[in-house]
This record gives sequence, C-alpha cells and structure tokens, in this order.
Amino acid sequence: MTRFTKFLMTIILTSTAIFACAQNEHRQDTPDKSALVIQADFAGQVMTGVAYSVSKDLDIYNVRPLIPLYDIRSASESLAYNSQTWPAGTVFVSVVDPGVGTDRKSVVLQTKNGLFFVSPDNGSLSDPASQYGIEAVREIDESVNRRPGSEWAHTFHGRDVYSFTGARLAAGVITFKQVGPLMEPQVMMLNALGGKFENGILYGFVVGGTGRLGNIYFSINRHLFDDIKPAYGGVFDITIRKNEAVIWQESTPYVKSFGDVPVGNTLLFVNSSGDLSLAINQGNFAHKFNIESGKDWSIEISKQPAQY
Repeated sequence: MTRFTKFLMTIILTSTAIFACAQNEHRQDTPDKSALVIQADFAGQVMTGVAYSVSKDLDIYNVRPLIPLYDIRSASESLAYNSQTWPAGTVFVSVVDPGVGTDRKSVVLQTKNGLFFVSPDNGSLSDPASQYGIEAVREIDESVNRRPGSEWAHTFHGRDVYSFTGARLAAGVITFKQVGPLMEPQVMMLNALGGKFENGILYGFVVGGTGRLGNIYFSINRHLFDDIKPAYGGVFDITIRKNEAVIWQESTPYVKSFGDVPVGNTLLFVNSSGDLSLAINQGNFAHKFNIESGKDWSIEISKQPAQY
C-alpha cells in the first residue's frame, strides 16, 4: 500500500467517524417521528389541517366520538382511556377549552411512561397525570410554537397553538425541551368523585359515558364493586339522583356483556376500563333517561337477596 493510499484511507475513516458522531448527536436531540392523536369537543378537520401542514408524513388520528361540549372531566377521562395502548413518544392534543383566552396556561405534560399531552392546564390532564405519573411539564412558548400569522387570534388555541405544537413535537421538528420553559411537575387536578361501600350499599357518582353510546359509568371500580360480593345473574336495586331528585330507579341484572340480556333491556356490567357501568342493549341509556355526569349526579346500588 503506497503512502498516498494510506493517507487517503485515513481521511475517509476520519470523515466517516465524524459523520457518525454528528448523526448520533442529531438522533439524541431530535426525537423520532411519533403518532399524533387529537381529541376535541367540536367537529371539523381544521386542527388536522394545521398538523398536516407541519409534516405531510405525520400519522394523525382523531378521537371519535367527540367529547361533550365544555366537559373537562370527560376530556380528562378520554385522554387516559384512549392513551392506554399507545407506545411511548405518542403525542396527544386535547382541546376542551371553555377558558380560552384567559390566564390559564397552555402546557405539554410528559408522563412517566413516555407519552406527551398538549392541552390547556384546566383539569383536562388530571387522569393521565394520576394514572401514568408526571415526568415533567413545560409551558408552551407561543413566541416560537404558534401557527405563523395567528397572533391576532385569541379564541382558538386548539388550532393556533396546540395542534401546531403537538405536530411539531410528534414530527421531530422540536424536542420536548424546545416546547418552552420547564414548570413545576404538577397540573391542575379536578376534584375526585369517589365511591364508597357502607352498610351494604355502594355510593358513587356518574362520571362519564353520556355521549354517543350512552353507556354511563360510575366512580365505582371493579375492586370496590367486589366489596358487595356480586355474582353474575344477581339483581341489584339502583337509584340515580340529580342532587336530591330521583331521576331513575330500577332493579337490574349484573351480567358479563350486552348479549346476556334481550335487546332493549338494561344491564349492569364492568366496562373495559374496569368501572361499573349501566347500559341498554343496543340503546342509549344516558339519552333515554336524560342522565348527565358530575358531582350533582349520584348513584346508590344494593344487592337483592338471593331467591330460593
């Protein structure tokens, strides 16, 4: 091998090593492309359009059915439910924002399992924060992460800030650090609507399921329900109240699934999230009986004695 050939090979190997180091450094600072999942309480694809304008290669998904209007608690529960099967790095955008334009903060929450949630800090992040744990929270720097030309608009941060920031993060245009300044590792938490078992009666609240399907569910999970020692086929006396007024009262069988009762009949079951639920087989329980959710909507459940 000539002296020139050795010199040439040295240059090539050195250049390759420098290039590899640069690539590794770039990979550390720039995340891989991730999916973007968008939920909102209004229809339309305008936020999807913003995300697509950031990157035409981005995988974008919209949560359906829509969140009930202004229902922050439903937004929080939907985020925790829909995010449970997505891989680390997935970015979720949630726009249920009745306080848009006020001093509530726009943030990105990173959970301990590596998911990212872009949302107003108005309680919408309660469930993912409690379910997955808080790794870090950053306030969105709107001087950098805002759709160009939208500075005049104050009433649609879902379009101008959240979908734009979420898409940039999911596409690897920015890192989590570039979202904005680091905040205390906490988010606004909604008051918990708990359940209890007392003197043979389960007490709780209607906490969700009042949308398109209408399978309402309660602040009574399967573990608390076990305290009443349920058995499939057993009948339970159920009362739903709005404040003090009785809205619905009936005896209902506890079953595994919808097909265990005739079409049109009511059933009590544990849903796929592990919460106790009421439904109508092929019907909408919430709409039929005008049931809503929240602290004004309570439920009592007691077990009928076994029939011999």
